[in-house]
Amino acid sequence: MFQLLEAFCAVVEAGSISRATERLHLTQPAITRQLRALERELGAVLLTRTPHGVELTPVGRAVLVHAREALAAVRAARETAGSFGSASSSGGSAAPRLRIAAGLMATLYVLPPVVARFRARHPDAVVDLRPTHWRTAVERLLGYEVDAAVVASVVRSAQVRATPIVADPLLLVGPPLRSGVASVARLSELSGRTLLVLAAGTGLHDQVQTVLRRRKIAAELVEHPTAETIKSAVALGVGLSILPRSAVREEMRAGKLSGRRIADWPGATRTVQLLVRAEGRPPKAVEELREMLLEEYGGLRAPVTRAQEPEGP
Repeated sequence: MFQLLEAFCAVVEAGSISRATERLHLTQPAITRQLRALERELGAVLLTRTPHGVELTPVGRAVLVHAREALAAVRAARETAGSFGSASSSGGSAAPRLRIAAGLMATLYVLPPVVARFRARHPDAVVDLRPTHWRTAVERLLGYEVDAAVVASVVRSAQVRATPIVADPLLLVGPPLRSGVASVARLSELSGRTLLVLAAGTGLHDQVQTVLRRRKIAAELVEHPTAETIKSAVALGVGLSILPRSAVREEMRAGKLSGRRIADWPGATRTVQLLVRAEGRPPKAVEELREMLLEEYGGLRAPVTRAQEPEGP
């Protein structure tokens, strides 16, 4: 909220978003997103654009008074805390807060052990984990609703930076293998079969549908709300599925399901990424989460890159 109020006051004082960019060291689109996030948070329009810049609405004029007071109070608090020296001399520091939006698969199968480690290290930490579709996760990140997003879909955008965490191979998932069944699968096995998939619009659904269309393989797609319901249905013999290895690891170890590598699909993998906004610096808690994720999964220790907007089918 502090960043949003700071952007609002800076734009008002500068008289336009373009002139506020120098003061805030942000791009115009970034400032616009902050203003929209603040208006969404307050449920009111604060500024209107004119040929000469921006003008406050009646609500904006009323909010401006409190915004300036809030900024002054935060700065005073920082100065007061700083006067006491380091956290060790002042008897500790505030509990960290993690605000993460994550894709459904990452929420279920990638983040739990890392979030548990984070909580163990910071028992007083506030962890706000918001499971959602990957597109919504990215929107929440750019809307300043969260500080990081963890998704496995391919993304292309100059507005965020991505750290690859782990490559999660996709497997053809079925009941335990019978004798005589090849240990390596081929997409052609799905022709005329029932394939259980997540709902349309999810990254995995789009990825599977795209490869089937390109290979001209006619399979009956039956949507399920979660990977857990898919796994239960596969175990009962309802159909096959294509899922990340992380989602079926435990069932494969227990002999409840089989997961076979798909030999004729070279791109059968999903790279889990940690996304942060390109402008500014992420909170220390997010940096710590990043290191924990890389430690937990061995990481693709590639340099931080520009993330990518989702590729079309």
